[in-house]
Amino acid sequence: MAEQPQPVVQNIQYPVTSDEIYANYLQDERVRNVISQTSPDLQLIEIQWRIKGYIKEPLTGIWEKIDKNIPDPNPILITKFISYLSSILNDNTRFSNYSQPEINNIMKLIIEWVTDDLDANSKLYKIDGDYTEMTRIGHILLHTCFSVFKRSLNGQESKRVFDSVRLSEVSNQGVAQQKSWLDNLKFWK
Repeated sequence: MAEQPQPVVQNIQYPVTSDEIYANYLQDERVRNVISQTSPDLQLIEIQWRIKGYIKEPLTGIWEKIDKNIPDPNPILITKFISYLSSILNDNTRFSNYSQPEINNIMKLIIEWVTDDLDANSKLYKIDGDYTEMTRIGHILLHTCFSVFKRSLNGQESKRVFDSVRLSEVSNQGVAQQKSWLDNLKFWK
């Protein structure tokens, strides 16, 4: 009869002092903050505001209309583009391991679809003949897609997140293991 593998029991050491607990909390919040700032969901929200002609006020974080005299674009335009982009701008893409040729091929498909849709539906979107507006919308969409793909190039984004989480776990082991902060940063050794 084959021998059953024994479960691995890890000796987890928890923080002892309130200072250690607070330091661990701050480190976890930093990791969450970094991950949330590059969230595709957040980028989809920003795309919606930018297509509508808003800009985010850096000090308050409030979206303000650039020109209140210009009407919002047709809601169908926004809905179609966000629907399409949500299939691309997601965590599957963000944490993928795309090569440069793969990214180039995907970007080519996105460019073709954006161009075709804006051209075919310009009357519906009420931007017929307004090539400046079509170009503005195209740039907003394509730049965001390219940025997400660039972060996923060769798995860079997933490595960054993994390293941040691993650094957080190493620093959460606490003083009980007698490691200095500098030692915790030497996770590559």
